[in-house]
Amino acid sequence: LDILINNAGVLSPPFDVTEDNFESHVGINYLGHFYLTQLLTDLLVNSKARVITVSSESHKRSDITSDHLTGDIPKLFHPPADRSFPLDYDRYNLSNRARIYFIRELVKRHPQLSGVSVHPGIVHTDLFRSVTGLPRFFAACFSPFLKGPDVGAETSIFCATAELGEANGGNFKDCRLAKLPDGAIDPVIQKRLWDVTMALCERVKPE
Repeated sequence: LDILINNAGVLSPPFDVTEDNFESHVGINYLGHFYLTQLLTDLLVNSKARVITVSSESHKRSDITSDHLTGDIPKLFHPPADRSFPLDYDRYNLSNRARIYFIRELVKRHPQLSGVSVHPGIVHTDLFRSVTGLPRFFAACFSPFLKGPDVGAETSIFCATAELGEANGGNFKDCRLAKLPDGAIDPVIQKRLWDVTMALCERVKPE
């Protein structure tokens, strides 16, 4: 296995939690990628593979704090008590920040691997299919001006095949390394997020 591209994602799905009772955005967009990659780690390491995780610039609108990572089941993975589109969007943003942390910690812990996170741009896909109300209206209005899926895939394909060098673990946009906002990455949070996610993966692992 030479290349793994983690691309699955949801926005405001019609269900609050996954089958394992994790908040749907974080459970699918982040935990699902993390768990799949862990299941494939031996194969990936043996082939010195490249791992690409699709994220979004929306991560800039949220921040994972130590409070999100406390509790037997950390708060980041809890469904919100009040479900609405703004709250959904916040969870979507958090899941994208988590994906950036994930790829950075992955290549740190497994130096045999290379990998980056990618912002593909706003792409005309089915991501907005479950969104309702004004957000759905605006999505429909702007859809003719969005990137097509083929263009949206360009940065992922570029990062899957390009020499990364010192950009390993970085975040890419438009086939170029993108600078993260100052203070966006907290090494303590990055490590803690990895540790609590590994613990959750152990819980859901089949016997």
